[in-house]
Amino acid sequence: MLALLVLSLLSVSDAAKGLDIHVFNVGQADSQLIVFPSGYSILVDAGEVKTGSMNCRIIAERIKAILGKSYVDVAVLTHLHMDHLGVPFKNGFWYLMETAGISFGKFVDRDSGAMKAGKTECSVEDDIDWHNAGTVSGPAIKWICYSTNTLLQTKVQPIRKIAVPCYKMITPPDEGADVEIVVSDARGVKYEGNPLTGDHRNETYAPSENDYSISLRIQYGNFVYSTSGDLDGENSKSEFKYMYHNIESVYKDVVGEVDAYHANHHGSSHSNNAEWLLALKPTVSVISCGAGNLYKHPTEVAVTNMNTYSKKIYLTQNCNPTVTDKFSKAIIVNDEILIHYPTGGVSFSISNQGGNFTTYFDVKKNKPTRKQCGIQN
Repeated sequence: MLALLVLSLLSVSDAAKGLDIHVFNVGQADSQLIVFPSGYSILVDAGEVKTGSMNCRIIAERIKAILGKSYVDVAVLTHLHMDHLGVPFKNGFWYLMETAGISFGKFVDRDSGAMKAGKTECSVEDDIDWHNAGTVSGPAIKWICYSTNTLLQTKVQPIRKIAVPCYKMITPPDEGADVEIVVSDARGVKYEGNPLTGDHRNETYAPSENDYSISLRIQYGNFVYSTSGDLDGENSKSEFKYMYHNIESVYKDVVGEVDAYHANHHGSSHSNNAEWLLALKPTVSVISCGAGNLYKHPTEVAVTNMNTYSKKIYLTQNCNPTVTDKFSKAIIVNDEILIHYPTGGVSFSISNQGGNFTTYFDVKKNKPTRKQCGIQN
């Protein structure tokens, strides 16, 4: 009887092991904690809703609760917008490292720029050598000054690495695990014959900061997950004198089919294009967004594209009911969303932090061969 009890407990323990993806409920912002069975962890973004918000406190608490410690193996900052970065010297990633005691083994950042050589202070746009940039914001300037000013003693500088697509920078030790940087800094992408890499700040329609997002493809066993910050999916000029560029269609076949998809740009119409969704065909889509957001995310065109392939579309909050009420597949969670894939499993589950529901979906076997990772053009 005791032997049977031990075996039963072992079975429960083994079943609990697997890949966990925690999509935090942070309003109109983004933050995810990805944990492999070995405990290897990745924090993707630590966004804030506004300059004075403190999502960072929630994120720090959840990291400690989930991991049982204050150490995360890798941080990934997809791009330099407040809703993914926070505001340096106030909240977001800065708060996690400098105030909350969260430490990282490595910090993967995009190659936006660095403080100019010979400068003794860094506080304004002209203090920076811009490497890959279009529109720039106050938080972006502060981040570059914080992360590259060697005259400051910061927690990020010793561990900061520039994202290199296809290079194994994020290496969980688990068998069958693979984390691939698909694209960063819009490498290889051209518009009207001109590369988007480089300093484009002074152009009449400068590229959106979203164009430069880091895109990740995460695989464990047969399960595949895509998350790409605010990666853009159309060529269109904004009324605010910047331009979105279609990065999604260039790199869609490198990602290939997935099981779960974290919607780009909170479900914006400038992302999540039809070609991208056709290539990914996600069984489940998850949208991180905030109730009553001014951008009306998610948009109907984006949800329509997800709805074509996804069996369910989960939202962290009731963000835009005018749109989502039209779709029976849309589920308003109003909570942290957990994606769990058990080691060697044939299905994955979606649940919430509160434990009110758990829904299972089959993992797609024998996914079509995707395009080899590399700079696309």
